Amino acid sequence: MKRQLPDFKTAEEEAAFWEKHSVAPFLSQMETVEFEVVRPRKTQISIRFDPGILAQVQRIADAKGIPYQTLIQLWVAEKAAGQDQRG
Repeated sequence: MKRQLPDFKTAEEEAAFWEKHSVAPFLSQMETVEFEVVRPRKTQISIRFDPGILAQVQRIADAKGIPYQTLIQLWVAEKAAGQDQRG
């Protein structure tokens, strides 16, 4: 028996549905779409850190479960946003 794909009123409702169901029984009811994921461009830079500070940042990043480079990016973005608010 073919299962009917429900009508979703919100994206949250649809997300909750797919969390609990496999897509396999509904594949024949779906259409194929093509899309391109475009990542925002980023500029690579080189920064020299004191080894002790870098080790500390790496430990903090490990505890958070993220790469240390990502943690540094987050911290710089937060600081820059705070500076913009102050003028």
